Amino acid sequence: MNFPFKQAACILDQLIRHGYEAYVVGGAVRDYLLDRPIHDIDVATSAHPADVVSLFKRTIPVGVQHGTVAVLSGGKLFEVTTFRSETGYDDFRHPNKVDFVLTLDQDLMRRDFTINALAMDRTGKIIDLFEGRADIARRQIRTVGRAEERISEDPLRIMRGIRFTSELCFTLGNQERAAFLEKSALLKNISVERVNQEMVRLLAGRGVQEAIGILFETKCIHALPLLENAELHSGLFGVRFSILQSVEERWAAFLIGLGIKNTHEFAKAWKWSRETERKVTRLIELQNVRRLADWTPESVYFAGEDDAKAADRLLAASGVVNEADLSLLEQQVIELWRSCPIHSRSELAATGNHFLHWSGLKPGPWLAKVISQLEKDIVNGNVENDLEVIESWFKRWQITQKKQS
Repeated sequence: MNFPFKQAACILDQLIRHGYEAYVVGGAVRDYLLDRPIHDIDVATSAHPADVVSLFKRTIPVGVQHGTVAVLSGGKLFEVTTFRSETGYDDFRHPNKVDFVLTLDQDLMRRDFTINALAMDRTGKIIDLFEGRADIARRQIRTVGRAEERISEDPLRIMRGIRFTSELCFTLGNQERAAFLEKSALLKNISVERVNQEMVRLLAGRGVQEAIGILFETKCIHALPLLENAELHSGLFGVRFSILQSVEERWAAFLIGLGIKNTHEFAKAWKWSRETERKVTRLIELQNVRRLADWTPESVYFAGEDDAKAADRLLAASGVVNEADLSLLEQQVIELWRSCPIHSRSELAATGNHFLHWSGLKPGPWLAKVISQLEKDIVNGNVENDLEVIESWFKRWQITQKKQS
């Protein structure tokens, strides 16, 4: 078998030339066997961190205390980690003790799942001590060793395991399923940031519905922030997440499916960025508006072309809109957007200073009101976006306001 990781070949060669063992390990080997895109290539070696630093010109000590040095080669970073064993996880994340060991076998024993406990040597030979290849063939997620022990070391492995079922469309082993249920409460000890990262990837997977089912079956969902009383409604189980195109769309569909109304409270509990909260809230609001009426030039203008399309995708994902009609609906949004005389307030021919000059008034709430009305009238084609035309429109607007007051 040829060695497929050409970019990492020079790193392995350098280590081997100096008498050390070196292998590509983990996800890269798994994804190679699954014919999936390979992103990060990690290397395990018998060389200690100081040896690795001495052998390569450009290195970064990203985790020397745990044996990891990043090596920059060919414009890419490769994590090179010394064979190690780990004991004790009092904080449910970091091992209390890391020992550098002599063999690859000892290193592979500490890994989470069999499909990640694979290694490949420089000749392309795969080292598989825990039937990882068989589990890939069975399309199954199993832990290395006893599931209860692996989870107790780092409960995030529960979320990782369920995330893998989503990303790879694999099933979860029976022992793992039972252990996830037994140990589900341990997820409360994990930082919400780490859980959020796994959920983002879980919701983006092709097997997301199976994964959501496992979250509920194992009661892991109830250990997550603000989801203690979550129930698996048909609304969530029927969501076609594959239609959705962004992290925010998928989160919006998840919240809608669970019937969660307070997006701000959820965002705070999950420590979302303000931008993520804003986007998710906006998408939920837009799809609610879209449920009630078709798009118009005005509604598309204020939604924005991209968010209008996203709102339609949300409706299609939840079955409100026929998925087969999505391309037609998208084209309608594009045409409405293109038909708008302006695409942002900054394109208005008149500014606030013009209205102050024309009126002789001081700034106040009336100014925001008039600009907002002008924006709508121009978008709806009632007023031409021309300074002289707008001045005439403003005079009429003033007369109307006086009459109403």
